[in-house]
Amino acid sequence: MSTPLGLELRRLRQEKGLRLEDVAHGTGVTLQYLSMIEKGNRKSVSFEIMADISRFYGVPLEYFAAFIKEEDTAPLTDVEIMLWQAINEKLRDDIYYKKGKSLKRILEKLFK
Repeated sequence: MSTPLGLELRRLRQEKGLRLEDVAHGTGVTLQYLSMIEKGNRKSVSFEIMADISRFYGVPLEYFAAFIKEEDTAPLTDVEIMLWQAINEKLRDDIYYKKGKSLKRILEKLFK
């Protein structure tokens, strides 16, 4: 049984007339992994993979958050929430406002 995120990823792919192979090639994520996500066999997806998928489909990461929240997952810790928010803000600034600072720099500051 698929998850809300898996169903939405499949819908986006099919809406664009793409095969899983096309998405795998465009994102750098393996075909098998993408299939597992769509089918709901993979319950958690890393931030990096979701960022690659988000860029490929041209959809903000925040869009996928609603589908992830619907799933039965353990609640995030305060540190995970802080990191998620910081990374989302940084990506938004870099992608949408083209401020150009690297994501690596913000992560280095967070983990010093």
